[in-house]
Amino acid sequence: MVVMLVCIAASTAAVSSYVITRNRLFLFAAGALFLYFIDLAFIFQTEYVDHTSLMTIEAYYGVKSPAIKAVLAMGVLEFIWLIILEYTDKRNVALAVVPPLIFLAADALIVYAMPEGRFMQWCFYSVREAFLVWCLAYFVYQERKKTVSPVMAARIGKHKRLVIASAVLIAFIVCENTFMILIWQPSFGAMQSMLPLFFSERNVSENVLVLVFAILVIRRCMEILRLRHIEPPTSIDSEQARYVETALNLYGQRHSLTRREREVLEGIIEGKDYQNIASDLQLAIGTVKSHTHNIFQKTGVKSRQELLRDFWGN
Repeated sequence: MVVMLVCIAASTAAVSSYVITRNRLFLFAAGALFLYFIDLAFIFQTEYVDHTSLMTIEAYYGVKSPAIKAVLAMGVLEFIWLIILEYTDKRNVALAVVPPLIFLAADALIVYAMPEGRFMQWCFYSVREAFLVWCLAYFVYQERKKTVSPVMAARIGKHKRLVIASAVLIAFIVCENTFMILIWQPSFGAMQSMLPLFFSERNVSENVLVLVFAILVIRRCMEILRLRHIEPPTSIDSEQARYVETALNLYGQRHSLTRREREVLEGIIEGKDYQNIASDLQLAIGTVKSHTHNIFQKTGVKSRQELLRDFWGN
């Protein structure tokens, strides 16, 4: 129930942030968290109905309502995949649709082609983790591509710790599934308790992964909503430009940068020299250097390289 409440809170906050910023990342995050909430509600309902019944080995290793579970899982994974594509600035309909459909086809093949039992159950749930590994691998691959722009590479690389934490939690999910389904041998006495019913429908490590994601979404939404209370949004067409603009405003607010200093910082982020920044802003080169010095003072850095590392690390 705690996970459900956090998911619906994060989903609501993400929808609010989308309405203000028109950033589709928030919309996709809201969709993923809402569908996961529905999935947990479905499990909660099943447990409530079955809690008075005796748990059998066949029921423990079975997959209840596989079609509903597969569709809900596909919906969650589709939104996560759309987040990856939006974040890496990939706008391809086939790329957005084909991987989730392959996941759904794999789940259907497992259910209808494999005999019921523990191995079928393990394969059915492990396809989800395989898809998540695919998402992380694609995300990392985009950062490593030689053709990717420096801004995009920095934007993706900013989330290395989140990628590593997600990979570790996915590994825990696989280990938990493997132990609970393939290794653990519940006795008849255990089957008379609520423990098998509890573990047959959920994965604790998966819940932790979703909680981490939901908390990060809530934190980001609170930053956006607080910022937009101070500065109204501007109309920006490019998703990458919208991301940089938001990051600039957050960074500028954190270090009390003036609007002109933020404009100079934007030029530095884009790799422009003093002459180009001065031409774009119609300022003297000396004025640009003065603003740059003020930015260094306020952010506590000594060079452009340190400034860029500090900016993308926030």
